Amino acid sequence: MTLKNGIDIEAFERLTGAADDDPANAAFRFFAETEWTGETTCETTVSNIEKGGTLVESPEFTMEGALFGHRDAPNALEQLLSSLGTCLTITYAAHGAKRDIEISEIRLEFEGRVDMRGLLGLADDVRPGFDRIECTAHIESPASTAELEALQEVAHSTSPILDNLENEVTVDIQHATAE
Repeated sequence: MTLKNGIDIEAFERLTGAADDDPANAAFRFFAETEWTGETTCETTVSNIEKGGTLVESPEFTMEGALFGHRDAPNALEQLLSSLGTCLTITYAAHGAKRDIEISEIRLEFEGRVDMRGLLGLADDVRPGFDRIECTAHIESPASTAELEALQEVAHSTSPILDNLENEVTVDIQHATAE
């Protein structure tokens, strides 16, 4: 096993090759269930995933969240920033490894601004979510500036979370009736 930036290069190449050989191998489904727990709090449980049509059982992870709440857990907007940071960090590390770029540190700082009038329904012309997310990337590497700029471009163009934030995604909400 060859590791670069903590990434198993052979496993990464096998995954890339399998997806390139048959797009069905690249099909993943992720599942999450969120339950309201009162006031402005909820719990989200994330469990199994489906990879290439095969269900892979995983331990359940429960995340608590609150909007204005008790500050004992990240709120949903903070979890979104965390998801973006996690996704971009892994994308930088994996694609850096694939390009033989050694990285000793990746730290991403995020800031998102929200005008709560949108969420509270007080202003129709104000969106309820972030109007902008700013990120400062700190990457420690002996690579050249040109190599790091190329890595940044590929990391940004291949990050699923960044893609979901920058491009319209259809969200189909179906209402189930009470039984």
